Amino acid sequence: MRRLRLLIAGTALCGPMLLGQAGPYERQKVDPAAAKRGSAVYTQNCINCHGAAARGTETAPDLIRSPLILRDRLGSELGPALKRLAGHNTALTSDQVTDLTHFLKQQLEATARNRSPAAPPNVLTGDAQMGRGYFEGAGGCAKCHSVTGDLAGVGRRYEPMDLQQRFLFPRSTKPMLATVTPASGPAVKGEVVKVDDFDISLTDASGQYHAWTRGPNLRVDIDDPLRQHHEMLERLTDQDIHNVVRYLETLK
Repeated sequence: MRRLRLLIAGTALCGPMLLGQAGPYERQKVDPAAAKRGSAVYTQNCINCHGAAARGTETAPDLIRSPLILRDRLGSELGPALKRLAGHNTALTSDQVTDLTHFLKQQLEATARNRSPAAPPNVLTGDAQMGRGYFEGAGGCAKCHSVTGDLAGVGRRYEPMDLQQRFLFPRSTKPMLATVTPASGPAVKGEVVKVDDFDISLTDASGQYHAWTRGPNLRVDIDDPLRQHHEMLERLTDQDIHNVVRYLETLK
């Protein structure tokens, strides 16, 4: 009986503390502000492979059903995975990875709440003829793309939502190049490995790696094959987007 009373007393003392601790499988609470930032990270880095709804494509898996994402807590699984898996952006900061997990958890919870999801939103609300006019005229798209060449049958290959995302955030088959000129020494030209506001690194034609800290005495000239697409984002209106996507969808 004395042992039983001690056990009960110990349980009474420890119980509240144990109840207050988070278990290893406690669900990550989604921060809406972080999820919104994570949506931007996803759009810039993940959407082309994993799809607009993170449900996967022919080239990458469904993240909503991924055991890794289900187990992840604030980047515990996703962060290391991004660094070890080929083809992923290893330059994402820990804050960006955390925001990304909030976005993916938000998508997962939305799917769980609606196990019989309604049809995806209709993005084909524009005017195809106006979209063609923008494509061939003010948008300047026809200068680099051909509806009988690289875009032949594009409306058949992609669902409308994915088509819209690929139009806004395309993938380049050409590498980003840069020429870096230090205050002293020769200029170095090569393929960009990493570039941000603070650092730049590249590999030259011989495969040698170079890295610099950016500053006023370092000139950096970047040749980004997607530069025109980035600039176009600043002037596109919502109606332009709807019109062009509607036109591209007709290219069967």
